[in-house]
Formats: sequence, C-alpha cells, structure tokens
Amino acid sequence: MVSKPKIFLSHAAADIELVEAFQTLLTQYLGITSADIFCSSLSGQGAPKGMPFVDSIRAHAEAADAVVALITPAYLESAFCLGELGAAWVLQTQRFPVVVPPADFSAMTATLLGIVGVKLNDTIELQQMLEELGIAIKKKAPAAGVRGRAIRDFEKTWERDVLPILAGPKKIDVAVHKAKQTELEEAIKARDDAEDLLLQANKQIEALKKAKDKADVAKIENEFADTSWQEKFDEIVREIRDHRSEVGGMEIIRLLILDRMGRGKPVDHLNYPDEADRAIELGIYDEERRSWNTGTEEVKQLYKLLDAMDDLFEEYPEAAKALKARGERSDPTTIKFWEEHL
Repeated sequence: MVSKPKIFLSHAAADIELVEAFQTLLTQYLGITSADIFCSSLSGQGAPKGMPFVDSIRAHAEAADAVVALITPAYLESAFCLGELGAAWVLQTQRFPVVVPPADFSAMTATLLGIVGVKLNDTIELQQMLEELGIAIKKKAPAAGVRGRAIRDFEKTWERDVLPILAGPKKIDVAVHKAKQTELEEAIKARDDAEDLLLQANKQIEALKKAKDKADVAKIENEFADTSWQEKFDEIVREIRDHRSEVGGMEIIRLLILDRMGRGKPVDHLNYPDEADRAIELGIYDEERRSWNTGTEEVKQLYKLLDAMDDLFEEYPEAAKALKARGERSDPTTIKFWEEHL
C-alpha cells in the first residue's frame, strides 16, 4: 500500500542541492516532517524498495494533497519531470510551480498548464505560496517567528550554496530565444539613442560656453532644438488629408472638426454640393436630422487623428514654439490652425 504524502516534490535529479534546501524550508515553514514529503532524490523519501520506480512516482503523485514543482532549466529539459507535472494536472492535484532563476516565465505557458507560478527569489511571492500550500495540506502553520526564520535560513543557503552551482539551460526554447533577441535589439537601440542625445547635449554645452550674447544663445538653442516632432506632425496632417475620400472631401473634414469643437454646422449644399452629396451618400451626414453621424468608423478614425495631434503638442511643447517662430498657427483647438495646415 502506498503511503499518502502531503506533498509530492517534483524536481530534476540534477538539482539535488536545491531540492535538499527547499525540502528543509518546507518542513520548517509548514511544521511537517520529511516523511510528509515524497521526493524521489532524497534517501528514505522516494520509491520503496521492490516497487517499480515509475509506478511509485505515479502512485505517490496521485495520493499527494499537493504537488510542488521546482522549475529549473534542468527541469524544463526533462521529459520525465514535465510528465510528473502533467500527471498532477490530469489528476487535478493542487499544483504549486516555483520558477527558479535562471529559468523565467517566458517558457512556462505549456509547463504550468494554466497555473500561475511564483519566483523562488521573490520572498513575498514565495511566502504567499507557502501559506496557500499549508492550507492545501490542511496543516496549521507554526508561529510567525518560526516561519520567518525558515525563510531567512533558506535565503542564505540559496544565495551562498545553491545559486552559484545551479546548472543553466543546455538548450533554449525558440520562443525564448526570439524574445531575448528582441530585448537585446531594443536595448542596443536605446543605448545608441542615449549616446546620440549625450553627444548632442555635449555639443550644445560647448557651443553655449562660447556664446557672447542672447542672440548667440537663441541661435544655438534653435540649432540644437529637438525636431523629432516635425515628422510626426507632418504624418498626422498627411493622414487627415488622405482621409478626405473617406468622408466626402476637405470641406467635410473642416465641418467635422468644427462639430468636434462644439461648433457644428450643417452640410453646405450651396458652396460644396458634390462634397455634401458624397457625405450624405457615405452616411457621414444625416440630411433629415441635419446632424453628423459621429459613430461611423470613418468619423471615429478622423477623431483619432485629431486626438493624435493633441497628444503630439502635449508630448512636444517645443512644437508650438517652433511653429510660432515660423509664423505658423500652433493651437490645434482652433479651426484656423486646421485651415492653415490642411
């Protein structure tokens, strides 16, 4: 007859140092004994002599109240370990996956089978998991001081004795590799952008040191001004112009902008008969009600572009200053701004 363990500790045999330290944490934090934990790699806690190993693993996993899985790189590369966790899923045993660095959550979707894991090196997450594990095995927890000491002792052992010798992955999942490659490329771009900004700033500082009067300072500031907003500005204007065919024409866009500003006007058949007829035909304007159908996808898209222009001026305060300096209108909340730039 198979003994009924409270916890089935699923692990890779290669991680024996981690397994020993974590089993000690479980016994001290939960107030249980090693006999309450089935662990195939620890003497006296694995398969009984004379019983086939695989049969013993299956029987104890089925009998346990909870399965705790130490997800390490070695674990992820072991078909047998993943099979243990899969068996726990099939048996609907409560699962508590613990993600051990350098493993991370990016390769865990299939392994965890819908269960959220915790990070071994996140003390708060780990303590929360241990509290939930205690409830799952119906065990009254020891005093808070005992639990706190157990966590502190484990952290010392982990950092001093286990982490330095924990084996890294021998192979990397394709999805993980692609994600890491993307992170690397983004980091390199961010570094290059930062170096460019630093170079520009140093040049501006040196130039300002040589400035003789306010006119020189103004000239230098203009020379080094951030013009990255201009490209975005031009793109938004271009997209709004291109949108005229979607709503009936440029005059329709102007009237829709006015309507958005709370100054709505009816379609002008007298001066713009073709555009008016087209707006009605497209369902942009309701002639009977003499009102705009702002719920249409075409109008919603136009309003998104107008919002994008508002966001641009909020993100780049220098844009308004630059437009004013050029004698151009710089307030997108006025119709004259749009009439000028469109």
